[in-house]
Amino acid sequence: MNNQELWEIVNPVFNTAKSCVQIDAASGDEDSKQLLGALGFEPFGSQTSKKPIPPELAEQVKRLFPAYMILLETRFQTMNRLAESRPACQIADLPCGYTARGIRMSRQGRVYYGLDLPAVIDTIRPAAASLIGENSNIRYCAVDATNYDSLKKAFPDTARNLMFTTEGLLMYFNQSELEEVFSAVRRILQQYGGSWVIADRAYFLYDKEVVAASLKHDPRLTALYSAVTKQAAATTADVTFNNNVFFDPDDEKVRAFIRSMGFELTEVCMADFLPDQLGALGGDQEADEAVRKVFQKMMFWELTVRQAADKSPASDDKNLPFAAEGRVEDGVFRISIQGRMDTITAPELLKLFQETEEKIRAIHVDVSRMEYVSSAGLRVLLMMYKSLEDKELFEMTGVNEAVREILETTGFDQFLL
Repeated sequence: MNNQELWEIVNPVFNTAKSCVQIDAASGDEDSKQLLGALGFEPFGSQTSKKPIPPELAEQVKRLFPAYMILLETRFQTMNRLAESRPACQIADLPCGYTARGIRMSRQGRVYYGLDLPAVIDTIRPAAASLIGENSNIRYCAVDATNYDSLKKAFPDTARNLMFTTEGLLMYFNQSELEEVFSAVRRILQQYGGSWVIADRAYFLYDKEVVAASLKHDPRLTALYSAVTKQAAATTADVTFNNNVFFDPDDEKVRAFIRSMGFELTEVCMADFLPDQLGALGGDQEADEAVRKVFQKMMFWELTVRQAADKSPASDDKNLPFAAEGRVEDGVFRISIQGRMDTITAPELLKLFQETEEKIRAIHVDVSRMEYVSSAGLRVLLMMYKSLEDKELFEMTGVNEAVREILETTGFDQFLL
């Protein structure tokens, strides 16, 4: 199994990045059209669902295309226009996905950092280079957003006045991962200056209103959209969405969390950055006006570092390098894990386990030197657990307080402890 396949198994959500560039291209963005071709992806709407849509619903589902397209187009274009309104900023796109933002920034001579999982970066880097050539201002880097050291490697000494842009990332994290991301970004901004602009909360609060407006409040279509979206979520990414405080309905609770993580919050109205024409709506003036009315309520949340944080995240002092050592003795796979097991390092454990040729009847995992485990690492441990005929023969020892809290919060303690 090659690295690309390993990354896809450990991080299944990366597949959602493909639909973003497909939809941006379908809505009329020229850079996205070119990038789609360079990537070799099929156009939006051509892919087949794992659960085929009944023929009698096919035409109705086609009418849903503007609903999917408007969410992605507005998210992509408003962030573009906000970034363009701040020419002194260097853009740190987290995650960049397969977005054409780097290509757009290159034409303006802007410094751009595209940050994402290895499976995405290994694909978009050559595709973008085929369109814009080698450009020292454009830097694509594989990172784990929860890991400060991983993020730090993405930025050269010339980095300054960063504008982190995040759209559609935070929904995938559990609470412990969310705290790690906030800690890592805060430390980067402390060093290089700048801010962090997040679109995630606005779409969490108002995405259904945007969809209803784009469909001109047709109750049959909005109901169908909800049903199809739920099915797609179940088959696209094997994760629980919005499972952290950032998506709590209580605004004050979210603001308190942001402050506790060392940030000040400023709201920026998204309606001010909508393009003059929304390609997804195909010139439908009624739908266009309805969508813009919703965006008057939608806000980018822009975070800047406070001078002093209310708490110092424990992850700041973690620096053991990752290592996984394993051997099989009398059918027992004994593995020792050190450091952080996250989206970058978890594939190493999966590879070590899959390359074991001897029959395994029991697994003993020593995590006494493991400092942190993300959902990607938990997914690998669960795969190992499920591989045993007798699940009682899976044993994890040396669990520290921080790792135990993650296991208990995510519910993995029921299987692994």
